Amino acid sequence: MNRLIKKNYFILLLFVIISILLVSLIDWHVGYIFATGDYHYHLDRIETLASSIKHLDFWPKVDGHFIGGYGYASSLFYPDVFLYLPALLRVVGISPVITYMFTLVLINFITLWVGYYAGKRMSFSSQRALIFALIYTLNPYRLQTLYSRQDLGELLGMIFFPLVLSELMNFKNGYFRQWYILSFAMIGIGLSHTISLFMIILFSAMYVLLNIKYFLSKKKIVALMKAAMLTIFATAMIYLPILEQMHGQKYALTTNPLIQITGQIFSIQDLFKNSLLNSVFHGDTVNIGIVILISLIVYSIYNFTKRQNIDLTVIALFLFFACTNLFPWKLLSHSIFAVIQFPWRFFSIISLIVAYLLVNDDLHLFDRKYFTFIFLTVIALFTINLSQQTITASKNRLDPYSDFNKIDSYYIGAGHEYLPSQVNYSEIRQHKDRTLTYDKSNISIQNPTINRQYISFNFDSHKGFTKVQLPLIYYKGYQSEVYGDGISTVPKISPLGLTEISLSGSGTVKIQYDHTLIQKISLFISSVTFLLVLFKFIEKRRRYNIPVTDEIPVFAVSTENDYVFVYRIVENMNNNLN
Repeated sequence: MNRLIKKNYFILLLFVIISILLVSLIDWHVGYIFATGDYHYHLDRIETLASSIKHLDFWPKVDGHFIGGYGYASSLFYPDVFLYLPALLRVVGISPVITYMFTLVLINFITLWVGYYAGKRMSFSSQRALIFALIYTLNPYRLQTLYSRQDLGELLGMIFFPLVLSELMNFKNGYFRQWYILSFAMIGIGLSHTISLFMIILFSAMYVLLNIKYFLSKKKIVALMKAAMLTIFATAMIYLPILEQMHGQKYALTTNPLIQITGQIFSIQDLFKNSLLNSVFHGDTVNIGIVILISLIVYSIYNFTKRQNIDLTVIALFLFFACTNLFPWKLLSHSIFAVIQFPWRFFSIISLIVAYLLVNDDLHLFDRKYFTFIFLTVIALFTINLSQQTITASKNRLDPYSDFNKIDSYYIGAGHEYLPSQVNYSEIRQHKDRTLTYDKSNISIQNPTINRQYISFNFDSHKGFTKVQLPLIYYKGYQSEVYGDGISTVPKISPLGLTEISLSGSGTVKIQYDHTLIQKISLFISSVTFLLVLFKFIEKRRRYNIPVTDEIPVFAVSTENDYVFVYRIVENMNNNLN
């Protein structure tokens, strides 16, 4: 078995099988798909990106597909870099059902692979790295996110969590020459899910502070700063546009949040009970599962007794405490920490830490005969049970493929977080016909064209500048262009949160979304960053693949059966000889 594990093709095949089985456990009903949680919204995200690509907009920010053409800044506030592949599948005609299931399988596969790679970077053996990847991928909270919540953003973010842990540990232990791997992990999270990035930054800050004496080295500080700068530059295209939109404009996310963090905490008794029962996910039954809970308790006692892994143990216990009603969330309900919305999101980091503690195996459990087999069998059985119990608890969520394939653009997430605070979404849904609003006594409008890419019409203003409200949710970046002698003001937000312009004279006006200057600059910064990283990677590969003709032997050392040659690299040797 160990020999097989050491062969990469066996690992990859195993991961493919597990990835498919995880989705099949919940979607084994032929002709039906289990549809729950946020699947509507994420399907719309994929469909919107596909629609933009069809119209040759490869970097959409405000998506005209959403809300029947009113537009929604999902791509601006919610990173969708990793949705391009499923969007391309939709472009070539693959059905939403197949696209969505393929996306879930792919997320599972990459999670397993990154977990295995991170385990190897933690100096685990191939077998232990495999066990680490399995424990992390099959932890109940992640499965609840996959099965019940279907939050693609959070699932994508969790892919890179193990790599953050492995690289922080390597920094602590003095192995920081490959600092860029930490940055790549952070970039991956940042391009997946904003809240997950915030959470992992909190985790990293706690880890560094608890190990501050190991990080107070000039070389380590410089390496951390380089990793931070690379992350900032690479994700500038995501977060600078967000900051631009948030500046001077209010959104439902902050002014009228659907989710109050103080209402998403539980008593310790409930967390213990739900975890020991491996309860199916509901708003009041979120848990970390019996294996993770018992392992956390056992290793907390052991680590404090033996004074080992104190840093990770303290973090895990603190985050668990933060999920309870004992934590003073009321004092922080209006702080930046409230953006995580659900404290139980920390279960993903707790599960990661426990997965490490289990595989690190200070108790030498995995050295015992048959323990590995029994342990993995138990995890597999719990996984199967959770998947089937999830279906049993929500049988009404089995949708026929035909229903699932019907994309409704009005699903924008339960909280409507990225709508301007002035928007009444119920009113918007009642006016799906999308009409222009103006005073007919002041301006006449003819030949209106209202589609999901732009709005245009002929106008003749009788009394100077006259306001026209457009059926477009307002975001910074809308531009108006006039053909003729008329004049248009720069689009601005109306009292109802829609886009408004003022027109004078006569002519034809066209209004559509264009990228702002900050969006263009941020894209340039991130693009240059990725190109420089690619150039550096190619240059590094070239150094390790220098032809013999560019090398001069310095000396040779005889061995028992052969000679070892030591070479000196000479650039452009052939040119010099000529």
